Amino acid sequence: MNVATRRVATVAAFLPFLGCAAPSPSTSVASAATSGAPQKKVIVLVEARGAAPELERFIPHLLSVASDRGLGAIIDGRLSGSHLADVGAPGEAGAEYRKAWPADVYLGVLLAPCQIQRREGRVYDRQVNPGTGTPVRPENIVVSYEADCSVSVSVVTVLGAAAKLIDVTGRNGSSEVSTLDTEAEAQAAEDAAERAVKKLISALR
Repeated sequence: MNVATRRVATVAAFLPFLGCAAPSPSTSVASAATSGAPQKKVIVLVEARGAAPELERFIPHLLSVASDRGLGAIIDGRLSGSHLADVGAPGEAGAEYRKAWPADVYLGVLLAPCQIQRREGRVYDRQVNPGTGTPVRPENIVVSYEADCSVSVSVVTVLGAAAKLIDVTGRNGSSEVSTLDTEAEAQAAEDAAERAVKKLISALR
């Protein structure tokens, strides 16, 4: 077998593997456009203000729920110390931030002080005195807490334009919580995060 014949045979042997090769980026984009699959936006959380205990429950839950519900991974860019108003406005500071944190959407979070109500109820339990056999009704006091946490999420999608506001109020799902106020508030903060993601999905379609 001469050299030319061997080359033809080698190319013929690799043709099946070339047909299974990964598509080029342009081919992938074209396939996505053909399939109609929506392209997820790049979202950066610029700043978050509010009481630390509630923010510590709100922010991680916001990031987790956003990922689980298909909004995409929200990038936490708070360590830069920037403010959303500066990022969205033309200027050197905003340009530097956008260069370091390129995105389609920038977010700012303001968590207002949570409102909490203490509720006290009495429960009577019918029992029998083991010594005398007479019925007794001991009284038990049940203490529960109900919390409301209001959150405003500012959304910047167009530079120089006013931020869109998304307002939500989260509540603790059950009053049967710890006697620590912070637990009811933390549950309400997580509920507010879920409501915020739901509204964000609708706003960014």
